[in-house]
Amino acid sequence: IDMRCTRDTADATPSLPVDLKKKIHSRLLEHRGIKNLDLAKMSEEDTRNKTRDAILQIMDWVSAEIAEWVPRDQLLKEIMDEALGLGPLEDLLADDTISEIMVNAWDKIYVERKGKIVLSSKRFTDNMSVVNCIQRILAPIGRRIDESSPMVDGRLKDGSRVNAIIMPLAISGPTLTIRKFMKKRLGPEDLVKFGSMTW
Repeated sequence: IDMRCTRDTADATPSLPVDLKKKIHSRLLEHRGIKNLDLAKMSEEDTRNKTRDAILQIMDWVSAEIAEWVPRDQLLKEIMDEALGLGPLEDLLADDTISEIMVNAWDKIYVERKGKIVLSSKRFTDNMSVVNCIQRILAPIGRRIDESSPMVDGRLKDGSRVNAIIMPLAISGPTLTIRKFMKKRLGPEDLVKFGSMTW
């Protein structure tokens, strides 16, 4: 990846304080209402509602530490995404203009948008949150990643290709690449538009 890539101007979402997100997520893991849940017996909707209620309660507890400029709705969403989904990748996967997502480090997520690689403002809270994301991707397809098998390939439900690498192969931290499955087949006009060919 060209480290001289520009920042992703299409993403106007402000970057929230990592320490604040980490603190709320840590408290969520210790929250009595979450620790005692039997997720196997709960529906996805019930799980989301219980998690949402717990996060809102924790946000109230630490409200004095939340700066005025921090959008509460965005903070809630990002904590929810990290607790139950793929964290900052949720929005990137939903963006049809993005064809590839490259997590080079927990705080360096690049995307390929319309043939150009740009640095996204999205980021994980730490290396462990990247590993948790990788494990969530691999669990439904019966794959695993650990020290004995530190590199793995897989696919998302939509067909997008996934490659993940962790320690000891990934020296600077876990990395993840997702080549998104295109919903629309590319034609000659698209290749010309992207600069891949000329008429």
